Amino acid sequence: MRWLTGAGLLVLMVAVSTAAIGAIQTDNNEKLQSYLAAAQQAAARKDFSAAADSYRQAVEASPQTAELWADLGLMQHQAGKTSEATKSFAEAARLNPQLFVPQLFLGIEYLELNRTEAAIPFLERAEKLNPKDPQAPLMLGRAYSNSGRGDRSSDAYSKAVTLVPKNGNAWLGLGTAYLQQVETDAREMTSKYADSAYVKLRAGELFDEQGKLIQAAEAYKFVSALPTPPACSHAGYGIVLLRQEALAGAQAQFDLESKSKSGCPLTKLGIAVLQLMQGDAAGSLNNLVILWNTDRDFLRASFPLADGGIPDEKRQTLVSLARQMESAGSVPAEFTSVLQNESQPDEPVAPDFFEDKGNDQAPRQAALTQLTETSEGLYKSGHYRKCSESLRPYMDRLSEQSLMVLATCAFYAGDYRAASLAGRRLAASPSTRLRGLYWESRTDQKLAILALTHAGEIDADSPRMHVLLGDVYRQKRRWENAEQEYKRAIALEPEGRTARIGLAIALFEDGKSDEALQEDKVLLQKNPDDSEANLLAGEVLVQRKMYADAEPYLNKSRDTKSEYAPRLHVLFGEVYAAANRVPEALSEYKLGLATDVDGSIHYQLARLYQKTGDKKAADEAFAASKLLRKKWDDKASLAIQQSNTDISRQ
Repeated sequence: MRWLTGAGLLVLMVAVSTAAIGAIQTDNNEKLQSYLAAAQQAAARKDFSAAADSYRQAVEASPQTAELWADLGLMQHQAGKTSEATKSFAEAARLNPQLFVPQLFLGIEYLELNRTEAAIPFLERAEKLNPKDPQAPLMLGRAYSNSGRGDRSSDAYSKAVTLVPKNGNAWLGLGTAYLQQVETDAREMTSKYADSAYVKLRAGELFDEQGKLIQAAEAYKFVSALPTPPACSHAGYGIVLLRQEALAGAQAQFDLESKSKSGCPLTKLGIAVLQLMQGDAAGSLNNLVILWNTDRDFLRASFPLADGGIPDEKRQTLVSLARQMESAGSVPAEFTSVLQNESQPDEPVAPDFFEDKGNDQAPRQAALTQLTETSEGLYKSGHYRKCSESLRPYMDRLSEQSLMVLATCAFYAGDYRAASLAGRRLAASPSTRLRGLYWESRTDQKLAILALTHAGEIDADSPRMHVLLGDVYRQKRRWENAEQEYKRAIALEPEGRTARIGLAIALFEDGKSDEALQEDKVLLQKNPDDSEANLLAGEVLVQRKMYADAEPYLNKSRDTKSEYAPRLHVLFGEVYAAANRVPEALSEYKLGLATDVDGSIHYQLARLYQKTGDKKAADEAFAASKLLRKKWDDKASLAIQQSNTDISRQ
């Protein structure tokens, strides 16, 4: 990857070469001047090999001049001679460890050689030598990401976006770093703390965000039944029940949250939405105005968390009343926009949002104790922004209790960076690690969306940017947003595969199988052996019961990714069963049992065993199917409700 071109390269060369001339003895100056002039002329016409030859003559004439070795390394780097460039930069760094360019480019060269751990120390030194140059944090972000350290990667990219706020790649790197850390935290939470309250609570929140209300309700029900559930467990459950229009259940959960004295910010918000659902629009609006006047950042950030189940007619009634208050000067227009859901919690923010605003003045312990008491009072009174701002400057000196308060206040004020950092500090202590992972995971997901959205706006002509945004929206079950991003990528790069397969999958998941198959066939026309495209075509055709037509596509999916393999086996099972190829169908269904959530695969197995006369195997499969079906049937009434309330379909 060549990082310097054109004017930028010449500026760096001149800067280094000027320093070199000052370091060279006078009797060599005239000869060196000629070498440097020739090198710069060659570089200007992009003949980097010739420029390197001239610099090689220069270092032979003055081998102890670090700046000349740095210039030689630059030309070798631009010529793609990584090994030679690394040696030249290493010599420059040996001669002058305080020179910025060799440290930076040694890091870059090692990254290109896939020697990430070797690259990081050089990039860290380069950043310290020149904190105002964005290239070091940009490359550090990449290096930390390659090494699996999403938290350190996000720190580096956060510095980069403050230095170059209009650099779309910096924002893209920041967004992907946060997503990487979310995945890292999720793996640890589900492997080490699978049955813990915080893991169940996080699962409920994620299912709710994705519109999977049945699964969300199950997770919340589990955690709410614990003797001491985490704060907001009952309120979160109440909001899910609101979306399912189970108003009595929602009221009961909000009451339990209030009685727990947790101070959960969502309780009052949920009650206000419940009032609206019960027909008391005026009472609902009055409570929402109180929340707005107390902390508008809270309502702006959190109202979208609770309004997903509000029917259109009730929302219009609420908005109409708000407009009357707006006309009377009682509330600003922004308040009405929040109620109309025109203001999203994932809207991008200014680059300084990602800066770590610390305070170098260490308060005394007595002052910290008073600060803790004050912040807890602000939290309980609903002043989350003031609470966050009071604690954030002293983050590295806060107690675990204060860090928990900061994480909560900052999150509900929309100050996700502060909440993330507080979560990270909590995760550093064994006694609070799980709670820290919970807050870091929850806030980093928000930060990822913020950064990626901003990246898409800055670099609107980047197909890669739109594809990544589409992937994120698809994971969040925001189908229309995902489809729009993929279509933007296709418009910019019609021949691109990634955007089109993403669009086809999003359309299929959104129930638009005809459109999905149409996009899929465009890919298959270009590459008939595309395994993912073939799998999707087979899925659509099996869904239509066109089994014979599906089989050729499925056969071309045999080498698909491992995560798709169980589903592929089930599809083959359906195809073979329809063709009365019983032994093959049995074999395929068995390989796909891991995906049987409702007993349907076990049921098909039982039917096939009956055909073979294996009564014992059939009875066992029927019994397993019955158990799975019972668990599924217990959710039946909620499933009917979800068909009307699933936010991903609205």
